[in-house]
Amino acid sequence: MSISTSAFSASRLGGVTQKGSLLIFPRVEALAPSNGASGFSDTLINITNDSSKPVNLQCYWGTTEQHADRRAPGLGGNTAPNRKAKLARHTIRRSHYMAFSFKLTRNQPALFWAGDLSDTENASNSAASGLNNLVSTKNTPQFNNFQDGTQANAGELRCWAISNTGTREIHHNHLVGKATIVTFAPDSKAAVPTAAGQAHEYNAWAFQAYYLGSNDIKHTGRALATPGQLDLDGKEYDLCPSALVGQFMPARHNLDGANTRTQISIANCHKDLTQDGDAHITNLNYTVYNANEVKFSGPNECMGAWYESDLAAKFPHFTYKTLKTDSAYFIVRPTASRLCNKGSQKGKMEKDIEASSIVGVQVNDIGGVYQTSSNLVGLGGGSDTANPPAGKMLWEPDYGDMGKK
Repeated sequence: MSISTSAFSASRLGGVTQKGSLLIFPRVEALAPSNGASGFSDTLINITNDSSKPVNLQCYWGTTEQHADRRAPGLGGNTAPNRKAKLARHTIRRSHYMAFSFKLTRNQPALFWAGDLSDTENASNSAASGLNNLVSTKNTPQFNNFQDGTQANAGELRCWAISNTGTREIHHNHLVGKATIVTFAPDSKAAVPTAAGQAHEYNAWAFQAYYLGSNDIKHTGRALATPGQLDLDGKEYDLCPSALVGQFMPARHNLDGANTRTQISIANCHKDLTQDGDAHITNLNYTVYNANEVKFSGPNECMGAWYESDLAAKFPHFTYKTLKTDSAYFIVRPTASRLCNKGSQKGKMEKDIEASSIVGVQVNDIGGVYQTSSNLVGLGGGSDTANPPAGKMLWEPDYGDMGKK
């Protein structure tokens, strides 16, 4: 008896309402006063192991540089557009990581702050005084300071179950996660500053593992087949979505005197976390539909391992001026495109460009006063394309004696 590819993969798509052996948090924010930021925000990470067995987790904070034309010294509004684009295509290949690991005992919920709030010196900040009693239950490194000496205020987190020796990924479909992003003081440099006292949260994307094709609970703790490599192919782990859908309010620049904004954060499911890892670049193609069923296509942008964008600030197709309705939705599909070439777009497509599977969240901001977040909806495994691109994560399992006493 044969099983069609689309039917098989449709039942094995990662999501945000299930438990898994791998968790991906597509957005972490930590504006750290000690790093010279003009605002103060932090992210509270919750991860729970609901199994009667303990488990070790391997985690990575991560970020990717965004939009060189906004950051590079000497590049202002008069910079030639083609030079801006070329620099942007270079910077999305620059990713930064911080690896760490910890143990969850049986039936243990754990929480930790991503940024400076976990630092006792900064925890006394009056803006955060109401949360001083939320003490981290796990000692984890600060998100902002990466192993290569760089700093960033936004990025992602990935955690997955590993063996006691730290050398293998294991079947442990008992992990759930949630991120709560809190703004204590607004960032005055932001295009639409978020008011102090705002908080929003979302569920982590969870991917179940399969031992010899099965995700039965009796396989908990079994080592998976490919150490150092997580295959999100519907066979070792759930598939990663081949497209994402989001609903939004088109940006209006005078809605009761306030601006509206839709920001999305996307994590690439094809990721190389090894020391000499390759960049995996994909081109995001957006299709937008307004409330009158009118289709708007054309916006696209290249991304690396992690991506964030204020959609209306980047693309007119997300504004009320273009859409003419107060509600709309979009589909974003990753494709392989020569538009992402570091060099000439007329040359053949470079080797680090592909159609990657993706996960993501969106933040809706109204006037910097009201803020909500939600997970983007994943498509794939037959609901969007018959053969969605498989995700793959590579890492270096060299934590020999972790977990031993």
